[in-house]
Amino acid sequence: MSLLQIVPSSPTPHHLLLPTQPHQPNKFQKAPRPFPADADEPASPSSSWVETLRSHSRNNCFHSALRTYVDMTAAGALPDHFAFPAALKSAAGLDDLALGRQLHAASIKFGHISSPAAVPNSLVTMYAKCGDICNALKVFDRISEPDQVSWNSIISALCMFEEWEMALDGFRIMQEHGFDESSFTLVSVSQACTSVGKRDGRRLAKELHGHGLRVGLYSDGKTYAYNSLITLYAKLGSIEDSVALFDRFGNRDIVTWNTMISSLMQNERYMEAMDVLHRMVVGGIKPDGVTLSSILPVCTQTDLLDFGKEIHAFSVRNDGLCENSFVASALVDMYCNFGDIVKARLVFDGVSGPRLGLWNAMISGYSQNAFDEEALELFIVMEEAAGLCPNATTLASVLPSCVRSKAFSSKESIHGYVVKKGLGSDKYVQNALMDMYARVGKMEVSWKIFSCMGARDVVTWNTMISGCIVADQLTEAFQLLSEMQRTGKRTAECKAAEDECSTYEGLDYERPNNITLMTLLPSCASLTALVKGKEIHGYAIRNRLDYDIAVGSALVDMYAKCGCLTLSRRVFETMPKRNVITWNVLIMAYGMNGHGEEALKLFHDMVARREVRPNEVTFIAVFAACSHSGLVNEGLELFNRMKVDYGVERSPDHYACVVDMLGRSGQLVKAYQLIKTMEPDSNQTGAWSSLLGACCIHRDVKLGEISANQLFELEPNEASHYILLSNIFAASGLWDRANEVRKRMKEMGVRKEPGCSWIEVGDKVHQFTVGDSLHPQSPQLHAHLDALWEKMRKEGYVPDTSCVLHNVDEDEKEILLCGHSEKLAIAFGLLNTPAGSTIRVAKNLRVCNDCHEATKFISKIVKREIILRDVRRFHHFKDGSCSCGDYW
Repeated sequence: MSLLQIVPSSPTPHHLLLPTQPHQPNKFQKAPRPFPADADEPASPSSSWVETLRSHSRNNCFHSALRTYVDMTAAGALPDHFAFPAALKSAAGLDDLALGRQLHAASIKFGHISSPAAVPNSLVTMYAKCGDICNALKVFDRISEPDQVSWNSIISALCMFEEWEMALDGFRIMQEHGFDESSFTLVSVSQACTSVGKRDGRRLAKELHGHGLRVGLYSDGKTYAYNSLITLYAKLGSIEDSVALFDRFGNRDIVTWNTMISSLMQNERYMEAMDVLHRMVVGGIKPDGVTLSSILPVCTQTDLLDFGKEIHAFSVRNDGLCENSFVASALVDMYCNFGDIVKARLVFDGVSGPRLGLWNAMISGYSQNAFDEEALELFIVMEEAAGLCPNATTLASVLPSCVRSKAFSSKESIHGYVVKKGLGSDKYVQNALMDMYARVGKMEVSWKIFSCMGARDVVTWNTMISGCIVADQLTEAFQLLSEMQRTGKRTAECKAAEDECSTYEGLDYERPNNITLMTLLPSCASLTALVKGKEIHGYAIRNRLDYDIAVGSALVDMYAKCGCLTLSRRVFETMPKRNVITWNVLIMAYGMNGHGEEALKLFHDMVARREVRPNEVTFIAVFAACSHSGLVNEGLELFNRMKVDYGVERSPDHYACVVDMLGRSGQLVKAYQLIKTMEPDSNQTGAWSSLLGACCIHRDVKLGEISANQLFELEPNEASHYILLSNIFAASGLWDRANEVRKRMKEMGVRKEPGCSWIEVGDKVHQFTVGDSLHPQSPQLHAHLDALWEKMRKEGYVPDTSCVLHNVDEDEKEILLCGHSEKLAIAFGLLNTPAGSTIRVAKNLRVCNDCHEATKFISKIVKREIILRDVRRFHHFKDGSCSCGDYW
């Protein structure tokens, strides 16, 4: 703050804190306010001023304290060595370095800079808190007789500026000079110990612990020192030592309990943290705001919403703890993580007064649940109505909503706002900006921000990898993963040279973590990049990341989508804990591979174990499994019982699945009637789309036309609806009507997605399109297919030319069939992989009847297993037959 904010303007503003003699006020300055208030009484002695000044400072009323100081000097009372520490504390509290320097000059002028040490000690702290470590060191060096507080102040200042080695050296010199350390010393030294790497930190922690025991700093119930030691061990990953200390300490106070809970939470020992809370309450210690805000994240991590509601109720009943900004922020965060935005907003609205952390939690909650307009609206209200200045957390939270919201059209303008706020160089904001530019299709800007960043943490790498995947730069994403690991390795080698240690400790900010793996694994699944997926799995095992529920679920999904159902099930069975997502992924996997009965068995096993409760997605997975296996009666039974027996409401997606199940089995009229029972205002797009797909399979022109017309109104720009209707007409020989649909599609500017197939060979994924001639091996592939074609004909293969939806002669139709993308991918696999090995191909559309039949013959002739995944399901071809039993 400026002095002009403390007192009115003066002819000599730069000397207001350097009093010489009383002076008369002029027209620019108010008369000095007498103290006490009676104007007829003479000015009171300086001790009264000083006591008032110190009282304001103790109560953190910094403006009032400095106003008292100015009034005191204006009244002719000279500040002493009690006044300066209070004034310096106030300057530091207001982060006003210029004001602190003036007070420094005044202390020199009045001879309070050397002895006693209280004034220079306060100057050290003031300079440190105002960001001037150089002057803090200069003041300390000039103290003629430093005391214990002097050493504590400079050690704390060095820690504030992360000068860990200097702080530890200061502690050693302090001991050499014969000064006894206090609990405050140990807190600063403990902080330094946590910042020199785990290996050295643990050694120093043991030395500090032993030293404290020898000098008695952990005796006589000194909880402050004990609490710092518990925190020290926890931050170094030695949580067992923290627990042992806690259990042996009999004189615990509320801070000790909170420290232990927080330490367990930091080390992801969630259930143990809950146990400590239980012991705390049983022991008669009443939880406070710090306790509740520390324990609430357990609810999210362990999927215990009911426990979170109990904590919420407790906070309402006890001393208005729900109005504590930290508790309220934790409650908002918890409810948002469970998707209950309404309750989160009720908590938010129940707290009065501006609290930036609480506003950030609510904005972040809106954003992470895709309530983008609400997030942006609250962001505007925060600044305009509440008068709060957004910080890096605010902007990092609101940026995703800026990207997604259609109401926020000028996406890049938020970048200018960020720069104006001086937050353009903040790492968290830069990460959010990289993500934003990747999602708006300006990947080159993301790369530029990434390249210009100095220190990159794991979030930065993950953000860039995710951006590459969003931008379909999959090769670059895996290259970034390799570069990330090389960077981590280089850091490890440097650290090893310094520490004479070959371990990789302290690399948490550069090594791939669970988020990295969760980001990349779906890409392996979409590309059927099984080799890369296995490499990631190996990394997860080596770094114990496979125990993470999210990583385990992603591995189950990756193996399932690569057609390795056995490996998928093996990962599932070895997971120590599973959530509903894990179960859903495996049920869906069995369904996609045509094992409907096993999927149903898994569902009933899930219900019987009571490990998790089925949700909406669970029933979608089960219905899909029944659809692909023809288990119509079983699916219908579950559909009718899902609300009563499992408490899950029917959604439009459930109707769409059951319509698909009925339609696939040929019960088209029944499927149509089911759609008619849906609520008129519900989203019926999925249901009509399922019926149209079934009409295409069974060539039902009438119902197909009804379904298509409904879809043309709901989704007029969706190409697949036009294609399916055109295919129905073409398959029925109605070429004129098929051409009319294609013409209408062209007039509306709707484009068909081209058919593509992928195959991974070696360390590369190869892509093929219909009639592909651009691949380097195209001539060999077509020649190989021609040779296979002759062998297949001898085995009894007859091309299904009805799959060619063009009005051309039969010979030309056979040529077109031979160029389908999945056939080219299979041929490439046959030519470029060892004999007898499995071939895995993925396709973006449904496999046609001819390709399905041809692949059965190929598997028999070449004696290979061929796994083909289309947009709907898996087909495992072996010895001339398919796992789907020709039902797909």
